[in-house]
Amino acid sequence: MSASSPAALPSGARLLHIGPHKTGTTALQSAFHQARDELAEQGVRYLSRSQHDARAARWVTERMVAGRDPVKAESTWRRVVGDLVAPSTERRIFSSELLSDATDEQIARIVGEVGTDDLWIAITMRPLARILSSQYQQSLQRGSIHRYDDWLTMMLADDTSAPEPQEFWRRHGNDELVRRWAARVGADRVVVVVLDSRDHAFLPHTFEHLLGLRPDTLAGKDAQENRSLTAGEAELLRLFNADFAALGLGPAHYARVLRHLRPHLQDRAPRPDEATLATPDWAVLRANEVAAAMAARIRDLGPQVYGDLASLSAAPTAGVPATPPPPADVPADVAAWFSAGLALAADRLASAPGPAEGAPGTRPGRGLRSRLSRRG
Repeated sequence: MSASSPAALPSGARLLHIGPHKTGTTALQSAFHQARDELAEQGVRYLSRSQHDARAARWVTERMVAGRDPVKAESTWRRVVGDLVAPSTERRIFSSELLSDATDEQIARIVGEVGTDDLWIAITMRPLARILSSQYQQSLQRGSIHRYDDWLTMMLADDTSAPEPQEFWRRHGNDELVRRWAARVGADRVVVVVLDSRDHAFLPHTFEHLLGLRPDTLAGKDAQENRSLTAGEAELLRLFNADFAALGLGPAHYARVLRHLRPHLQDRAPRPDEATLATPDWAVLRANEVAAAMAARIRDLGPQVYGDLASLSAAPTAGVPATPPPPADVPADVAAWFSAGLALAADRLASAPGPAEGAPGTRPGRGLRSRLSRRG
């Protein structure tokens, strides 16, 4: 089934929006958060108490971040489940792109806890080729040291058995996302929403229709979106990751640093002349080929589809060569902003409570200063 405007779900419906990442999730969650009071007036409840209760989804998909309290995360998930299973005539929605990381076993657990009655799953999609650079940047923010062309080769290879490609395709193998969730709730309860690059209001308007909301309850909000890194920022972060890894500080410490550094990077306003990451034509064509095959399988699975599945494989090429030029020098102002962010992160880490010297997980005498001195 393919249409442009869905009918409203029945009263009492529960909707899990599982993303995946980079499909308008931040903007949609921002709109839901801002419209919370208007939603309540119209019989709809947004179940995240913040813009995005990410820790609930991290807990249930076993993807906790270093430094976050698992007890609080489990409590948050239990509260979401309680809100979902409580008898109500309200339409309820929980949105988290982190649910796209769920394995078959974890999906079975989630659906087992919330039940299948009046449960729908929403999956948002955009062209695979347009997601590549964004997901590369996400990999950099988790410590990757790969250049973009090498990362693309790894993601789009025939053999995707390595951990990083497996994670990427678990999220962005759209046909498999539909299959995994449809196996638990039924294909007729899976709603696929394909974003329209020409109409940025299509996504919020579609969710307004699904939830029986008045027009512009969501689309009328000044929704927050995460900006992309420039090519210079991405290269600086990649180089930082390589040096950080050489220090031997480990992924847990890296996650704590990035937790404080990431918002600082997002606050920077790039100049109009700063280059963005460009995806080579070969990768765009390969992504379109893969996306076309996924779209065909989605049609065969039979979910409700709103938007144009064919657009998932129609990303244009831009004449970007297969062999990229060497990375440009990082502008001084970018390096200065990044350095200030590191200083801010260090200050916040120093003031945050942490494990005592000698506690499990620490290595006395192996701090950053001692490592730096040994490199001299």
